[in-house]
Amino acid sequence: MEIAVALSGGIDSAVTAYLLKEEGHKVWGITMLHHACMEASMPHVRKVAEALGITLEVIELKKVFYREVILPFVQGYAQGKTPNPCPLCNQRVKIGILMERALAKGAQKMATGHYARIVGKGKNYSLMKGRDRAKDQSYFLALLSQRQLNHLSLPLGDWHRSKVENLALKIGFLEKGLHSSQEICFLKGHYTHLLRELGLNPGPGPIKDTQGNLLGNHKGYIYYTIGQRRGLGVAQRGPLYVVKITPQENTIVVGPKEAIFSSKITMLSPHWIHKPSGKGPWRLNIKIRYRHREASALVEERENKIKATFDIPQRAATPGQLAVFYRDDEVLGGGWIEKAY
Repeated sequence: MEIAVALSGGIDSAVTAYLLKEEGHKVWGITMLHHACMEASMPHVRKVAEALGITLEVIELKKVFYREVILPFVQGYAQGKTPNPCPLCNQRVKIGILMERALAKGAQKMATGHYARIVGKGKNYSLMKGRDRAKDQSYFLALLSQRQLNHLSLPLGDWHRSKVENLALKIGFLEKGLHSSQEICFLKGHYTHLLRELGLNPGPGPIKDTQGNLLGNHKGYIYYTIGQRRGLGVAQRGPLYVVKITPQENTIVVGPKEAIFSSKITMLSPHWIHKPSGKGPWRLNIKIRYRHREASALVEERENKIKATFDIPQRAATPGQLAVFYRDDEVLGGGWIEKAY
């Protein structure tokens, strides 16, 4: 089979290409030149391709990436949200446009180094958690379509990260200076550097408690996220946490720890890989962010919006983050958190 491997300059994609080549596939590399940070990584990407003895296709996608990923990222913060750009990038760009380019150039599949699994055949594929639960990245692939799953190969889905690192050391990739790819690839430093660079730089504003009392001032609402405790600069008897961000009023609302727990959330733009049968509500497990432990909830869908009611209130459910629905090991889909109650 002819397989294009999305090379990032990291260990996981390098080992992915190595494994597929060892299996006898016709393998070549493809990478997207989408941001200045990727330009800095290009020597690593070329080093991987050279070490593997494979050709490398470099696809320029800067304008597309800005439109589909960076602009929504900035707009999210402007609205007082805390966006996660990675699922959107996978859906629209990396396993979207880049995959289509790979298929157009003759590949039957495109492979990535994600720790997740795909099972099924024909037009009915399921996305499953990776075997290595500590490294599982199925969360980031929850917005993929059946077509994308059909043409996607995930060789590391059954591997543990330690085994991948051992193989990388054995074949010399670690010695070549390869690294683990960072989660948000287009950030050089703190995310606020990018926001200010692109014109989002709100000034100081009030910090209020949940009753509306003025407690102090913040340095700009883009520096804060729901559940944050440190760096508030407000002295009270007990610890305070960010409960709400209101960009229209340039206000941060803070409260006690119990105020950041939510029993319900609503989600916008739901996407289903496999929708549960019946009209619902359905009993599912939900991750409200990547490193969050799954929580059991009753989930129902109405008018292109999803409401989830948790069995146990969850900490810091944050607007702008992707909530992903699981049933056992299977990813059923996801939706963008709108509000927490």
